[in-house]
Amino acid sequence: MSRLRVWLRRAVILLVLLLILFGAGAYVLYFHRESLPAAPPHARVTASIAPLKGLAACWVETGTFTGFSVSMTAGSILVKHPAGDLLIDTGNSMHFDDEISNYPFLLRLKLKNLAGQLNPDVPLPELMRLVGGDPTKIRWVILSHVHLDHAGGLMDLPRVPVLLTREELQYAFDPAVQAKGFVIPAHARRFPSADAPTLKFDPYPYETFDESTDLYGDGSVVVVPLRGHTPGSVGIFVNLDPHRRLFYVGDAVDEERGFQDRVGKSLLLRDSDNDPARANQIVAKLNQLHSMVPELAIIPAHGRSAYLKFFPTGALSCVASDAPR
Repeated sequence: MSRLRVWLRRAVILLVLLLILFGAGAYVLYFHRESLPAAPPHARVTASIAPLKGLAACWVETGTFTGFSVSMTAGSILVKHPAGDLLIDTGNSMHFDDEISNYPFLLRLKLKNLAGQLNPDVPLPELMRLVGGDPTKIRWVILSHVHLDHAGGLMDLPRVPVLLTREELQYAFDPAVQAKGFVIPAHARRFPSADAPTLKFDPYPYETFDESTDLYGDGSVVVVPLRGHTPGSVGIFVNLDPHRRLFYVGDAVDEERGFQDRVGKSLLLRDSDNDPARANQIVAKLNQLHSMVPELAIIPAHGRSAYLKFFPTGALSCVASDAPR
């Protein structure tokens, strides 16, 4: 009997030690973030925004993951515009498991346990219809960047023009990038060719950025470069009216803490940055913008808490411009 007590005591001690090690590992891999230097001072060019009748933004959530006190999301923002709708990012493909099946086992395991946690249960076109979108009438898809969990949903949509810069296309078609599983070859076949970019920037300052492009020419959707996470990462301002504006920043930060506290990505996600030094500079720049324009809703692609602040009724809901009906 005494021997049994000894073994039970040892088992309890071992379990406690394992829990401590697990907690320490989780802290180091995900919760610990490094503070970053502040961005250099930069003037702000205030946006001029006129409410547009019929303009709305809709949250089309395709996948969620909740665990270890973390709530993540993936999917799209559908911008309803009188001149034709815009889809921002597309989430994972419905065929995610098949698309990664030819990768080596360890890489496949990594992809399934990171990006694969956000796989959709319902195809993107069906979800779009639930917010009044028509997948056959999308004017453009713009990708914040070409990683598999942002471009995969293209496989579930009809063929549609995809807006990407030359830098991002060159990255997407790089065999080394595809071999690491960042870009799936099947997804890349839905992109423009590398020598025919569909997005470029003009030297027109916007907010705290030195380059920009106004997609519709009316100030409703303005795109700026966020080079770092990938060479051609972009951020998209959606200006419904002067009081309701969002800035979708893709994976420039992985959660609100990044731009609020000016901290880098977790160790677990850091290797996804193509240029870590430049990526950290973008985080600092987003922190600077947040300080200057605190009312602007900065939305990381996977930061569910940020979406819920702009879309208070939750996923599959829309926020419309306050322009007169």
